[in-house]
Amino acid sequence: MATQPTTDAPFGLQPNVAAGLAWIFGLIGGLIMLFGGGTNQFVKWAAAQSATLWGGYIVLIIFLNILIAFVHFLALILLPLFLILNLAALVLWIYTSIMGFQGKDIRLPLISTFAKQLFGAQLQ
Repeated sequence: MATQPTTDAPFGLQPNVAAGLAWIFGLIGGLIMLFGGGTNQFVKWAAAQSATLWGGYIVLIIFLNILIAFVHFLALILLPLFLILNLAALVLWIYTSIMGFQGKDIRLPLISTFAKQLFGAQLQ
């Protein structure tokens, strides 16, 4: 009986697949791959950046919605910002997912610094 080769990525996945899934599933995927039990630094780094990026995106969207709820006239001003922000998020999501599945290590400006601060203990 043949046995599967062992990997140090979470759930026995190949590192590029685990990193791609961390990016595809955003905040939840990043947290699952970060704390999923693997020791692969590439996967943990991709997962930490994914959790940081999409967690920050969610907080920003909630903040803007609350701002609009209290100051209604801002809705017309912020509509173009929402459209640009969502388009940028879509492009970034596609780019990071493809890079993750290709096994390429990416460092997002600002996000990588913040991810190191937030998840420094898990990245060691």
